[in-house]
Amino acid sequence: MIDIPTRWQDLTLAQLEDDPYPTLETMRREDPVCWVPALEMFFVTRWDDVATIEADPGLFTAATEPSFLARTLGVNMLTVDPPELDHLRSMMLPAFKSAGRSGPFVRDELVPMADTLLDQVEVTMAADGAQGFDVISQYAQLLSAGALATVLGLDEHGFDQMWSWCVGLVTDLANFENDPELAAVGDKAKAELGLALADVIERATDRDGGTAIDTFIANGATPEEIVNNVRLMISGGINEPCEAIGLVTWVLLTQPDLAERIAAEPDKMNRLIEEVLRVHSPVGTITRQATSDTELAGVAIPKGALVSGILRSINRDETHWTNPTEIDLDRRQGAHAAFALGAHRCLGEWMGRQTVKQGVLRLFDRFPDLGLDPDHTVLNQGFEFRGPPELWVTI
Repeated sequence: MIDIPTRWQDLTLAQLEDDPYPTLETMRREDPVCWVPALEMFFVTRWDDVATIEADPGLFTAATEPSFLARTLGVNMLTVDPPELDHLRSMMLPAFKSAGRSGPFVRDELVPMADTLLDQVEVTMAADGAQGFDVISQYAQLLSAGALATVLGLDEHGFDQMWSWCVGLVTDLANFENDPELAAVGDKAKAELGLALADVIERATDRDGGTAIDTFIANGATPEEIVNNVRLMISGGINEPCEAIGLVTWVLLTQPDLAERIAAEPDKMNRLIEEVLRVHSPVGTITRQATSDTELAGVAIPKGALVSGILRSINRDETHWTNPTEIDLDRRQGAHAAFALGAHRCLGEWMGRQTVKQGVLRLFDRFPDLGLDPDHTVLNQGFEFRGPPELWVTI
């Protein structure tokens, strides 16, 4: 542990998971690069400083030791720097472009999948005599899991199983305090998913091809590279679209001015999604490690120190954004960092955006009188992964 005097000696992970924003605002204003003892890392909270650490892998490496990502998932594209990173992306990115497997899925299969899940919602409500449902557990989780499962070629395991693996992995990814019980949850998901993927890879030559995993194999990825990076895809590529569907739905139901604007100008839906992702940032951080003694924003950082770029902070950085906490459908200030920055940007961001957009559109098309259930409070929770665990609505 690094012994650095800090004003954040009493800051806990629980406080950050409850509501990180007041603390992050204070850090940006008064202490933008600071040591947080509870997590044993420096927090970097302003846009330009996070962009600096992402742009200089020679000084701030993604190959950290220890590594929450490598511990939970195995060595993957977020735990390496170029040129290893470039090699992995070159093999795996094509499947997630519109010309790869993601393209026909979004064009032909995504809306029918959403409608099938909403059919199931209606059947369940009718059987229970209910007037509403939980958007997260009964729809967003399954749509996000089903979308990625189908593109990868893991849909034979079922959408519920995919979501269960996602939950297990993110439980350990957010385990900054190294709780052994949470680590065990991650280990179980890691092992189960590894076995399932090994089976799929072994059977690849007996299939017709066309899945993302088939593309990885055809592009020369090794079984270990596939297993580790698919674990990564499941931890982020299911969780983030799920959270975003819930968040966009919540915003539309609680901000009638935005809902009216979208109804009048449907083409603004894309901008709404980007602004919700920016303001609420479902994924919270990137982690790097200083390879030598250095200085950032006037703060000395010793060799070997872990450095966390706080994405959910820089997406609200007052020095980078105008009125940063407001959702502005006319904002033109460049890309946000909800999918990270630079060479480590999310591989599946195009598909993720489409899943969120069509998921929300189909929800409101099917239930035009959708409203929040007054008997349930909506709470956004989490630090590394943040969103509403439940979003109960009436129809």
